Amino acid sequence: MENSNQKHIVFFSSWYPTKFNPVLGIFVQRHARAAALHHRVTVFHACADESMLEGEFRIERNAEGNLNEVILYYGRRNSGLRILKIYKQKKRLEKYYRFGMQKVEQWYGKPDLLHLHIIWPLGGIALRCARKWKVPLLLSEHWTGYFAEDGRYKGFWMKRLTRKTARKAKGICVLNQRQEESLNQHRLRTTYYRVPNVVDTSVFYPGEENEEQRIHMLCVAALEDRQKNISGLLKAFKNIRRNYPQVELTIVGSGENESSLKLQSNELGLTQRGVSFTGALKPEEIAERMRHSNLLVLNSRFENQPVVILEALCSGLSILSTNVGGISEMVNETNGVLFSSSDENGLEKAFEQWFKMHEQFKRKNIAADAASKFDLKAVGKALHTVYAQILGIC
Repeated sequence: MENSNQKHIVFFSSWYPTKFNPVLGIFVQRHARAAALHHRVTVFHACADESMLEGEFRIERNAEGNLNEVILYYGRRNSGLRILKIYKQKKRLEKYYRFGMQKVEQWYGKPDLLHLHIIWPLGGIALRCARKWKVPLLLSEHWTGYFAEDGRYKGFWMKRLTRKTARKAKGICVLNQRQEESLNQHRLRTTYYRVPNVVDTSVFYPGEENEEQRIHMLCVAALEDRQKNISGLLKAFKNIRRNYPQVELTIVGSGENESSLKLQSNELGLTQRGVSFTGALKPEEIAERMRHSNLLVLNSRFENQPVVILEALCSGLSILSTNVGGISEMVNETNGVLFSSSDENGLEKAFEQWFKMHEQFKRKNIAADAASKFDLKAVGKALHTVYAQILGIC
């Protein structure tokens, strides 16, 4: 007999993993898995496929326990005029999400709640779907664009849509206090719920304490310098290496600035002399790197709640990071050192501080504390609490 407290939750998301980009919005997929510990969850996501003709579409369905995913791939013809391209994309999304509504209800039944992740650009579509289904709409926001340091939240239509969606929704799930403040400053005023990102602790777990004399520093990031400031990391590491020759830095990731950053590393005399680039790695490979490293370093100019920090903490790593976004809610004197993103020498000074105290950071303790907050069960419980409040579940 089905649990009467178990509801049918439908996820829409502006970003979601697809065959073209299996990591885009992966944190939304993890939220869906966490929610499915307590409820039936159906995800519907529509994605353009450039190999298909205008009007063609294909649906892929995946099932995993209480979670069902419906991914619709559609063809499109791009217009040369930007305004026409935007208009046609809006109409396509409306068409395919209306169709998706029908298929979701036909295959899995009418939902009790619609949960939209990342308000732009699906906010208006989600409002109309929730109204047609006559169910409450809940939002989750993950985008860094609302932060002043990022600055991409701009434009009349974006602001109008996001504010209207927030006003009519039952609330917004945010990752941290800083994000809530940013949304409030942009007048997305509503009820806020705190729900963190998820870490798969079957993959990210601690190894043994490192007894080696060498210190392995790990950076896992998209090689996009505007946000991640890898160029600043390389400059700082050259000075760190001069004073601490036993330190090694591995940079995991790929991105638009990969070639220029590798060239900079060569010019600084660091490549294969303390610094190595691996390119993009699978989660299991990253987890293995973490188990054989001493600390994770992040030199970002802006962030929200970086999943890589949560994964590193669940792997027992201490953290060296700029104090941006909600990072200070995760990193403190028990598990790392923070420094100002505006201090050019901040990373070097923070490393010296970390080096003096690094023996007090114990992998097992760091990992146990992080898992209690960010594993699948913890986030599933947090989501269930939000759904229960909105739906009146005892």
